[in-house]
Amino acid sequence: MTMPRIFSNTAIVLPPVLLGLLLAASNWRLVQENRRLDATAQYYASLRHTPEGVALPALQGKDAGGRDLTISYGNGNRRTLLLVFSPICPHCKRTWPAWLSLAKAAKDTRTVFVNVGGAIPANFAQVYSFDSAEVLGQTNPESVLRYSLLETPITIVVSPDGHSQKVWAGELAPSDIAAARAILERNVQ
Repeated sequence: MTMPRIFSNTAIVLPPVLLGLLLAASNWRLVQENRRLDATAQYYASLRHTPEGVALPALQGKDAGGRDLTISYGNGNRRTLLLVFSPICPHCKRTWPAWLSLAKAAKDTRTVFVNVGGAIPANFAQVYSFDSAEVLGQTNPESVLRYSLLETPITIVVSPDGHSQKVWAGELAPSDIAAARAILERNVQ
C-alpha cells in the first residue's frame, strides 16, 4: 500500500520546521539573557562613581597637611565642585587644565580636590598649579565607598542642599566643560 502524498511531504518539511522552532526559542532565550546581563553591567557601572540626584553624606579624610578634614554640605547658599583624582592617573593629569578653568569660573562655589589614589606630592599646590581650593589629600575609605569613587577622574557638582547635581566620569570633553561652566555660572537657587 502506498502512502498518500501528504505524508511523504510532511516527512521532508517537518525536520526543518522543528529546527526553526528550536532556533527561534534559543534566540528568544539569548535575547532575554542579554537583557539581564546588560542590566547587571549597567548596575555595576553605576557603582564606579557617584550617581546624579542623590543626597551626599559628609566626605571625610585628611587634608594635604595630614589634619582631619570633613567636607559637608547644607549651608544652603553654596554649590561645591568636587574634582576627584589620583596623582598617578594620566587621565586626571590631562583633565587638570579643564578643572583649573572650571574652578576659576566657579563664582560663589567651593572647589574641593579629592584624592582617592596614592600619596600626593609635598608641593602639590605648586606642581598642580592652583591658587585656592580645599584639598582632601587622603580620603577616608568609607567615604570612597559611600560616594562610589572607584574610578578617576570624576567631576561632581554638588547643589547647596548636598545633592549631586551633575556628574561626569572620565576626561572632560569640550561639551562637558561647557555644560559644567553653564551650571557653575548660574546663580544658586
